[in-house]
Amino acid sequence: MKRLRTALLGLGGVGREYLAAIRADDQFDLVAVSDAGPGAPLEDLSDASLRTFEDHRSLIVETAREGLDLLVMALEPFESVGFTALAADHRINVFHKVPFARNVREARRLIRQFADHDVRFVGCRCWQFEPAFAPLNSLDVLVGRVFAATASVAVIEGSDGWRGDRERAGGGVLLNDAYEAVDLLVHVLGLPQTVYAQCGMAADLRGACKYDAEDSAILTLRFGDQRVGSVTAIRGSTEPTWTVAFVGARGSVTVSPDAIQVTRSGEVGTAHHEAQTSRSAAPAISAFGASLLSGVQNIDATADRHLPTIATIEAAYLSAKTATPESPARLME
Repeated sequence: MKRLRTALLGLGGVGREYLAAIRADDQFDLVAVSDAGPGAPLEDLSDASLRTFEDHRSLIVETAREGLDLLVMALEPFESVGFTALAADHRINVFHKVPFARNVREARRLIRQFADHDVRFVGCRCWQFEPAFAPLNSLDVLVGRVFAATASVAVIEGSDGWRGDRERAGGGVLLNDAYEAVDLLVHVLGLPQTVYAQCGMAADLRGACKYDAEDSAILTLRFGDQRVGSVTAIRGSTEPTWTVAFVGARGSVTVSPDAIQVTRSGEVGTAHHEAQTSRSAAPAISAFGASLLSGVQNIDATADRHLPTIATIEAAYLSAKTATPESPARLME
């Protein structure tokens, strides 16, 4: 069967996870990897047939000449935006970790480039392609009309380097750590009508070096049909947390990185659906590969589908400045 000639940009963060997912899937033929970070671990890749690069641009240009079907990007938006655009110009399909852009304007520019060159651009949604999370597609059947939702995210990682620089990072803990939780809320409940946000910074980190990205964010969201939601995101926690809960008229559904718990009113106990992989991108990468090979565009994680999430987060940052509720829809006009 045909295999997709695939390259990977970035071995830091989730890059190693992406590498393992690509190598374990027969749909992909991994031909090149690049890592531009200090102490790049390229020497660990013991495969004589695999080309390695210390420069992302060189990988894109050289592999494009030889015919590259898919570029998987495990980079932060401030690192990747130029390379994402370059991939579009070379007519290469891209699978990108999220977030793939820092604001609506940046996202729209990239989306337009891929559309102009008739190639595909997908943002990762781990939960969307994990079989155990299928109940998320029928919440109203499981627990009745969902009228409230809460998301709680806490990360241990510090805020040194790029994470503390809002101009480079595009934001702090909300954009770069809570994106997937906000994306899940928006995917299930739709674009919020208004977002009200408060953001804070860790006082002891505001020293001589530039530091202006938020370490905490609390959002109140108002959706249509009398639905409400909230998001709490904290950086520098002693205990990592990632949960999203949906409350319906007849019960609730709680999503964690590796399971879904369904509790129905009047029933004893809960239904537990355990994921095959914990917040792994492997099912999403595999689904995109199958879509490319079949020619059927059935992936609901294309970059344009992420615009409501990016607009919601951008509206939250605007609200934190204006101290008033803001409309994500206005940012998408």
